[in-house]
Parts: sequence; structure tokens; C-alpha cells
Amino acid sequence: MPVLSQTSVVVHDPDGLSVLTQADVALWAATHTQAYLDGNVPAGRGQIVAAVPVPTSTPETAVTYLYVSNYTSLARTRDLAREYAAHFHNQSEVQTYVAGVVPAQVAQADYLQSRLHLFEVATLVLIAAVVGLTFRSVVAPFVVLLAAGLGYLVAIRSLGVLAAALGFALPDQLQPLIAALLIGVVTDYCVLFFAGLRQQLDRGLPRLDATRRAVTTNAPIIAVAGITVAAGTAALLAAEFELFQAFGPALSLTVVIGVLVSLTLVPAMMAILGERLFGLGTLRASPRRPTRRGTGRLLRIVVDRRGAAVATLLATGLLVLAAAPLLHMRLDLSFTSGLPADDPVSRGAAVLEESGVRGVIAPTEVIVEGDAVIEQREALERLQQAIEAQPGVAEVLGPAQNPFTDGFGVVFSPDGDAARFVVILDSDPLAAPAISDLRELSAQLDTLAAEAGLQDAEVAVTGQTAIAGELAAITRENLRITLTAVLLVELLILIVYLRALCAPVVLLACSALGVAAALGLSVLLFQVLLGDPGLAFYVPFATAVLLLALGSDYNVFAVGSIWEAAARHPLSKAIMLAMPSTSRAISAAGVILAATFAMVAIIPLQTFRQVAFTMAAGLLIDTFLIRPVLTPAVLTLLGRAASWPSRRVRTESVPVDELRRTGAAGARSGGPEVTRDETLENEVLDDLTAGAEAR
Repeated sequence: MPVLSQTSVVVHDPDGLSVLTQADVALWAATHTQAYLDGNVPAGRGQIVAAVPVPTSTPETAVTYLYVSNYTSLARTRDLAREYAAHFHNQSEVQTYVAGVVPAQVAQADYLQSRLHLFEVATLVLIAAVVGLTFRSVVAPFVVLLAAGLGYLVAIRSLGVLAAALGFALPDQLQPLIAALLIGVVTDYCVLFFAGLRQQLDRGLPRLDATRRAVTTNAPIIAVAGITVAAGTAALLAAEFELFQAFGPALSLTVVIGVLVSLTLVPAMMAILGERLFGLGTLRASPRRPTRRGTGRLLRIVVDRRGAAVATLLATGLLVLAAAPLLHMRLDLSFTSGLPADDPVSRGAAVLEESGVRGVIAPTEVIVEGDAVIEQREALERLQQAIEAQPGVAEVLGPAQNPFTDGFGVVFSPDGDAARFVVILDSDPLAAPAISDLRELSAQLDTLAAEAGLQDAEVAVTGQTAIAGELAAITRENLRITLTAVLLVELLILIVYLRALCAPVVLLACSALGVAAALGLSVLLFQVLLGDPGLAFYVPFATAVLLLALGSDYNVFAVGSIWEAAARHPLSKAIMLAMPSTSRAISAAGVILAATFAMVAIIPLQTFRQVAFTMAAGLLIDTFLIRPVLTPAVLTLLGRAASWPSRRVRTESVPVDELRRTGAAGARSGGPEVTRDETLENEVLDDLTAGAEAR
């Protein structure tokens, strides 16, 4: 007789179930189970073939396991359970709930599908507003929406076709990530193109010449950045777990499509619209905003070796402090814990929690096997008492509840060589606390069996909690494998792009520290402050890979510009030239991408809120701490060694006044408006453009 089920019906009366209700629970289950006991399983899918009431020590709650015919869909299984529970609706004092893994999975899918379109629309509206404010234009947002919308449609269609052709899966969890990633990267690349076009138009170049110059300068960088993100996400294929492998081709292809749209449609729209992209006549009419003095001061600090050392220590200290909670990260595999508190499945789980038998919806089986082991009844009963006394165990059903030798296949096997204990844990059976409790119990079982006096018997554990524990271990191992693969791929790309070895290693280390800080903050928020059992098992996996890939993407943008300037100037001057000219566009791109992923929180599932927070926090850390502070500081400390084994970088002393003028010119070259003092500014643009063209 099976006792493991993924669908349960909970009947509850706060004042205690009456004798009539308890009898009704048993008779209603027998009505659905008699055919199974007679060996006549109903034919066809979409039917209940058995219902098994589970005895518990709680007088106010009854639980019945449901078993359905083969090939019944998850949604149909949930509906059958609801129909079964409706039998008790004629008793006004009785509350009924459908609980278990299957109803929770269906509920999550329903929430996802019901909010997915709202998320897509809200994200596009947000992007339009941010781009409009960034460029003070009503035309630029429409170009971005056109590019992002077209790219998203192409990506969704292409992924469906390729998934069917190549045989990889597209999990439901991917849909919001695909949308956020595609919309975010296309918008980022549009911002970089638009900023470049505006710089060239500010210099007085005609529309087509300005477009050509902007595309020549930025297209190679965008192409390399796109390859970096695509290759990083493709490294997910190194995972051994099929679910994680499915993330790889889907996310990688999404980025490739975003890059192709950005490199084809966007330049064409720029060539057609020219100044009209920013609003007719606004370029020459708008005065330049004053250069931000704080940015200039910060750069002058980090290009000085003493200032760079202090900045590196402070930034690294903050990141390490933020990452510290990561040491206590738990992985949560529960489908119920991520549901809203007012969801019927969550309410059913809460009732079981209050009754002290939360784990009854997915109990653990302890199997004792040995020749004629059922003859050791006293030892088996002592073992049952010992198991029940372990931490995290609510109650145990086993030989002590069965006065007969014949257990009807529930407690004892027909051949007498096996006995079964049904262990009900006191917490969510798929959450981290239950997994930890079961791990400790499993480690003690052999000792408990020996102390109980069992002889010549082997003890084994099975059930959904045991499977969840194995999956958590697999996830941790796959995370190590995949992150190693991502780091190697990103390192190789940066080495080839920068033609150096030392700087790419240090830059990737900075990015990895930023990822750890983002995950640490997520652990602090969700586990410590909000009391979640842990981070959803795929959240650290997906977010870490994406953040590492996108961090390398920004390395290409920011450090690539420094490298081009360093070919003609000392390192300190190169940083002062390149950082201001790219910082505004990169900051805008980082904020836009962070906001895009933050919108994933619209989906009312805790899993997606964890994804949203982790991605947004990681991108903001990268945008406002790693890129403007830590990156130039560590490059300054590395000095000539940054470009090793090449000799691109020079570290000649540059007067403070010259650095100040250089930084001011670099800041003006990155702004959207025209400047009257263009001599040094044009030198900055010419240096960066010439470097891009040469590359």
C-alpha cells in the first residue's frame, strides 16, 4: 500500500472534528479506494484511484492522501482534489484545503501566468520613462520600445522552435528571466548607442556621419560585451542537473538575439532620425549641466596610489561585510513557502503547522529490511519510539500502531522481510529546516537501530524530504562547477579583449565579490529579516551566473575605454579621460537593467522576489561601487602590472591640475549637451574613437 502522495486533502475544525465527520472522512476515502483494494483500478486518465486517510494525533485535523491514474496532468490532479474536498462543504463548521507538492506547483504556475503580461507591460513602461528622462526625449523611448519589443517577440518564438528541435526544456521559471534579460540588455545597448550619437551630434557632425562615428565606436564594444554575456550564460551547460542545463541555451540565445537587434535595427533608426531622436532642436538649445564635482574628486583620489589603497580597502571591506551572511545560506526546495500567505494551499499548510504535523503532506519513510524482521516486534517498537524522540519529528506511524502481524502492506511487507515507519516532520518537509533534521536523523539511524536491539537488519530512508536533500546537495555541487566554468569563460574573453592577464583576473575577482555581496544581502533580507526557510534552490544558481556575465559585460564597457586611452596616455590620465566619458551611459545602463530585474517582483511569488532583489542589488553594487570605485582603484594599484604580459600601461606622474582638466573634459565628453570649450574634449573623443576603430 503506498503512503507517499503529492496531493492531500485537509479537513479541519478548530473546535475538533466530530465523530460523524471523522467517520465521513474514512467512508469517503473507502468509497474511492475499494476498487483499488479489489484489484480493479479504474481505467483511463484523470481519475482518483485511491484515497488513504492518515492517522494523526491531532483531533481537529484529518488528512487524506489522494492517488490519481497515470498520465493525469498536474492541473487536473488539483481539480480532482478540490472535487474530493467539496464533499465536506455541507458541514458549515468544517474547513477543507487542498495541499501538497502538486497543488503548490499548479498554484505557482497560475500566479506566474496571471502576472507575466503585467510584468512585461510594466517593465516596458518603466524603461520608456527612464530612457525619456535620461535623454530628455519623447522619441528615444519609442525606439527602445520598438527594439526591445521586437527582440522579445523574436526570442520567444525562436526559443520555442529551437527547444523543440534540439530537445532542451524551457522551465516556467525562465519566462520572467528571459523577458527581463532581453529587455534590459537591448535597452542598455540602446543607451550606449544613443549616448555616442549625441556626443557626435554635439560636435556638429551631420546626421549620417554622426551615426557612422557612434556605431564605429560602440558597435565593437557592444558586440564583445554581448558575446561575454552570451558565453557566460552558455556556461550553464556545464551543470550536471537537467533543470540548470536548460537555463544555459535559453539565456544565451536571448542575449544573442538582443545583440543582433541592437546592432542592426538600432543603428538604422539612429541614421533615419538623427537629431530628431532627442527632440528636434534640443541639442543646441540646452545648456550643459555642470560637471559633477564629486565624481571628479573621487577619480582624483583613486588615481593616486595612497587614495587607491584606501578606496580598495573600504570597498572590499563593505563587500566582504555584505557577503558574510552567505556563509549561512540555506536552500529551499518547498513549493508552498513561496506562495502568498492568503493562497488556499498556504492556508492549508498553515493549518497543519498549527496542528504540529506540517510534514504530513510529504512524510518520510524509514524502511527496515532483514530476514523475518517483523518477528522483532519489540525492537521495532523501541526503534519507533527512538525515532519519534529525535529533533524535528512530530510523530511516527509504524509497528506500534499495528496490533496485528498482517499489516496489509502498510506497516509490514507480505513476506515479513521489511517493516516501514512513516515519519511526519514538524516543519515544511521540502524546506531547509526539515532537510537538516532528516540529515541528522539519517546519521543516527544505525545507532538507534542497534540501541533498540535490532539484529541483522538494514535501515534506509526515502521520501520527498530525502530527495530534496539530495537535490540541495546536487545544486551546491552544480553551482561550484558552473561558476568555475563561467569564470574561466569570462576570463578567457577578457584576456583576449584586453590582451592582458593580470587585470582580467583581478577584475573578475572584483565581480565575484560583488556577486557574493548581493547574495549575502539576499540571505540577510529573506532568511534573517523576513524569516524565509532559505533561498529557492535555483535563485543563487541563476543570479550568480547572470551577475558574473553582466559584470564582465560592464568590464568590457568601462575597462575597454581605459585600455584604449592607456595606449596614448599614462594610466592615471587614461582613467581620468575614459571614466567620466563612459560613466554616465554605464550608470544609466546599470540602473535600467537593475530596474528591469526589480520588476520581476511583480510576480507574487517569493522565489521571483528573491531573484528580483538579488539581481537589482548586484547590478547596483556593480554600477555604483565596483565600477566607479574599486575598478579604477585596483588598476591604479596594479600599475604597469595591470597589462602584463604586454606593456600597454604606463604609470608616469601627471600633475594634479592636468588631471583636473582631463577629468573635466572627459566628463563633458560623456554628457548629452554641447560645450563651448571643445579642444580637449574633442581630443578625448578622438582618442576613444580612434582606439575603437583600430581595434
